[in-house]
Amino acid sequence: MNLSAIRFVVLAWGLFLTGNALSFPEMTRHGYANCMTCHVSPDGGGVMTAYGRSLSREVLSTWGAEGEEKPLYFINPPEWLLLGGDVRWIQTFYKNSTTERAKSIFMQADVEAAAQIEQWSAVVSVGRQASTSNNFTGSPIFTRRHYVRYSPTDTLSFRVGKFMLPYGINLPDHFVGIKRSLRWDEGAESYNLEAAYLGENYDLFLTGSIGRPDDATLNRDKGVSLRGSTFLNERYKVGASYFFGDSPLGQRHVAGPYAILGFTKDWFVLAELDFQHLSPPTGTSKDGIVSYLRVNHEITKGVHGYAVHEYGKTDLKQARTEVHSFGLGAQFFPRPHWEINASWQKQKIQALGNEYADFAYAMIHFYL
Repeated sequence: MNLSAIRFVVLAWGLFLTGNALSFPEMTRHGYANCMTCHVSPDGGGVMTAYGRSLSREVLSTWGAEGEEKPLYFINPPEWLLLGGDVRWIQTFYKNSTTERAKSIFMQADVEAAAQIEQWSAVVSVGRQASTSNNFTGSPIFTRRHYVRYSPTDTLSFRVGKFMLPYGINLPDHFVGIKRSLRWDEGAESYNLEAAYLGENYDLFLTGSIGRPDDATLNRDKGVSLRGSTFLNERYKVGASYFFGDSPLGQRHVAGPYAILGFTKDWFVLAELDFQHLSPPTGTSKDGIVSYLRVNHEITKGVHGYAVHEYGKTDLKQARTEVHSFGLGAQFFPRPHWEINASWQKQKIQALGNEYADFAYAMIHFYL
């Protein structure tokens, strides 16, 4: 493997670790199937509700004093205004038979606010973006999402603005194959119009996207997504997603099932399998597959150990498109607002050779 290829691998894996705002779908194992229990967004992630903050202290974190979950101790905003934000730093390490490389990356610094007045909500975030991001728009300061939401009832939600398309599991780390290989990695938010039903036992999202009309060079899809899921036996959530998109890169159909399985409050599984059919503007069509599996055990409150496996092949007829990784990790929520995540994996990117390399990272995440 030559030096330029090594640089590509280290930079890509490091930068793709830049995640969306905090969202932990595994809270399903505690009986919370509806993301709006903890977040303003119906799909989860982003600024949290007061109840969500309380859960971050009572359920998620190892320690926490009364009131520590509040976003800022020295600010008491009115009840209609919710504040949030994320700061992330990561140290990566890569090693194969010929190269050893480490890299430190300051990934994210975002602030976010949500105004809620009766059935209306308005959300806006402002933060920084690395110039090396696949979705860089020319300025390091950008807004990751901004939208208006209207909820005429407790179960109906309508939203318009810039946000991530609901598809599959809303994982906080967009470096995973089901996000990266499907072009839904960091910064891939688009301008959308969404209608959602959020019932006690099932939910359904229908979202139309006009892509990124503000920057056509990003080649974002214009299309539609449909995602539905059902909540079973208080701790299991299973669903399926479909997406059709049209961009200068071609037309594509993406579909597949996903599951969030809380076998107990201590053991859970996140699983997703997606198939993609891509018809490029020239040449033959391509069929591909990506998968993600995480098996997690909460050893004690706020301390997790997990095993993860990913496989992707975006063109089943081309061996060089295959990517495979597996490994172990540990996640620690010492107090409200803090997350520490470390992982070691064996990874093979077939386009760069048939060798499995060692990849490890340690991330510190502070969220308001």
